[in-house]
Formats: sequence, structure tokens, C-alpha cells
Amino acid sequence: MKKMILAAIILVSVLRSYAQEQQMHSIQVSGIAKINREVEVYLIDFTIAVEYGEAESRKSFEDLKNNFFKKAKDAGLNESQFKEDRMSYQALQLFREGSLYTFTTSSRDELLKAARLANGNVVNITNTRVKFKPVVKNEKHFETAFLNSRDKAAIIAKTINKKLGPVLMVTDLTPQEATVEENFYFKPVEDQYLSLLVSFAIE
Repeated sequence: MKKMILAAIILVSVLRSYAQEQQMHSIQVSGIAKINREVEVYLIDFTIAVEYGEAESRKSFEDLKNNFFKKAKDAGLNESQFKEDRMSYQALQLFREGSLYTFTTSSRDELLKAARLANGNVVNITNTRVKFKPVVKNEKHFETAFLNSRDKAAIIAKTINKKLGPVLMVTDLTPQEATVEENFYFKPVEDQYLSLLVSFAIE
């Protein structure tokens, strides 16, 4: 048993030494390729809630809602683009009569028209999101990322007076899509990149 343990320790030591030696004779760099992110839809959550207080001039929720959808129609928006979500409204704990409506569109022009419906009083935007189409990584993306890594490695090798050798390892480091929706506060859609980690031998 002791001999087996000793053999295992020796094997691990040998493998570790080999890995260190390989690392000393290699360059590891990352390469990237830009991927276009296509927007499927934009979403805005609106709350319509009656004003606080007991003033006689205070409008009812029905009046506020009807006025909201009239303005939406005048702006060229369709009422069917708004989906009511009473449960989400209750979760906001505004403690007054009202409801939440999620507006959905694939048009930035309609998105901006809808945003103007908020008045900061009884109609407010509580959240904005964007839903992307699934990212498609194709052969061209991988080729571009690899060539990018090779160019970097070649510069490094030349700097240390070495010659770039064959590829030892390639790993795709592109993060997986965790969710189809992201917060979107009317800012430009951020670029996404395919990322490869590539190890080259150096001579």
C-alpha cells in the first residue's frame, strides 16, 4: 500500500514538472471576434396609480387608465402592445389603487414614443428590459478569434526572441447566455464577443 502511495506521489510530481516545463515553452493568449446581438423586443413596465390624498380633484384609476391609453393611441401605439400584470404591481407595494402594464415592441421609434407617456406623477416607468435573439456563433467568428489570438502570440514571441510553434490547446471562453432579458435604460446595446483562449508552443 505504501509503495502505491509513493508511486502516486512520484507520478503527480512528474506530471506537475512536465506541465510547468510545457508552460515555460508556450504562450497563452486570448482572441476575440465581435458577434452582432439582434434585439427581439424591448419592454417597458408602466405603473398607473391614483394620487395620494383625498382631494376632490383626484382622478379615479379608470379615468387615469383611459387617459393613458388615449395618449398611447394618439402616439400611434396599439393597446394590445400593453399587457396588464396586477401581481407585479402589488409586489411594488405602492399602497394605492393602480396596476402595472408591460409595453412590448421591436421598434426603437415606438419605444421612445411609449417612454414619453410617463409623467412622473401617476404614470411612471418602473423597469425597462431588452430581449435578444439567441446568439449564433459561426465558423467565421471562430476563425476571426483564432487569427486574433495568433497575431497577439506572434508579437509576444517576436518580443522575447522566440519563434511561434504549433497550437497546443484551444478553449472557448465565450460566456453562456444566462438570461434572454437584460436591464435596458435606453442606452446602446453593448457589443458581445466570442472569446478563445489559445496556447501556442514557442521555439
